[in-house]
Amino acid sequence: MTFLLLAILASFGISALVKLNELRGANTQVVLASNYIAASALGWALALGHGIDGISTTTLALGLGGGVLWPATFYLMMWGIRTYGMSLAGSVTRLSLSVPVLFALLFLGESLTVTIALGIAATLTAFYLLSPIRPGHLHGVDRRAIWFFPVLVLSFGLADLWVNLFNTLGASDEKSLFITLIFTAAGLLMWGIVHRTLRVGLQRLPVDRESFVRGLLLGIPNFFSTYFLLEALNDPFFTGQSTVVYTLYSVLGVMLAFGAGALVWRERVTRANVLGVLVAIAAIVLLNL
Repeated sequence: MTFLLLAILASFGISALVKLNELRGANTQVVLASNYIAASALGWALALGHGIDGISTTTLALGLGGGVLWPATFYLMMWGIRTYGMSLAGSVTRLSLSVPVLFALLFLGESLTVTIALGIAATLTAFYLLSPIRPGHLHGVDRRAIWFFPVLVLSFGLADLWVNLFNTLGASDEKSLFITLIFTAAGLLMWGIVHRTLRVGLQRLPVDRESFVRGLLLGIPNFFSTYFLLEALNDPFFTGQSTVVYTLYSVLGVMLAFGAGALVWRERVTRANVLGVLVAIAAIVLLNL
């Protein structure tokens, strides 16, 4: 349970730093690229500390695949924010919880008890109540949303699922290498994109020092959110219960972000939001029975 709580705190740290970077007007591409420098450095330090005896094909494939999936998911999110706004795009991504949960139930043979089913249903209800989106807000969405939002949910869901894929298929003594490969490959990809963007003159902002440093700071919780989530999935307390891990990871993360938005950034809180928090607490109780 400790690793799951640490993963949730690290994930919340990512959200908080991203929010601060938006308020300060940091160069998004540079922040993202430099974040992978810090994350991969932590990964290599951990991997070398454990010792590297070799690497399996499964770890290599999943690590490199994650290195493409992580930044690709981020760019989908940014395009969604620019096109449809943060409230709509951000709310839809919460439905990505369904991907790893369904995978665990259909392919990993995990059991769906009554309390877990009720807990997942309560979680989705809480997400809706905590969301700023209501049916009347959806009238202006164009036809691109028909394909974009399912792709956005699937990409975020795959990113969540990727860690459990390694947990199921990979060698446990190579988990440090798996995480390290993800961030190293993502960093090489992102710096290649930054270089090309600057070269063809598409980016007005230079690689400024402030954005670079902010990215390095972001890389620390980014690394540990993946590391601790993998450890939580390996925790004997959650054996055969990855659905519970992912659901708690999502609902507690949303509650932390909601609380910080209301208390720190003074975002508007409605009665439905408060009810959503209460339903989220009920979901947590159900999932821990």
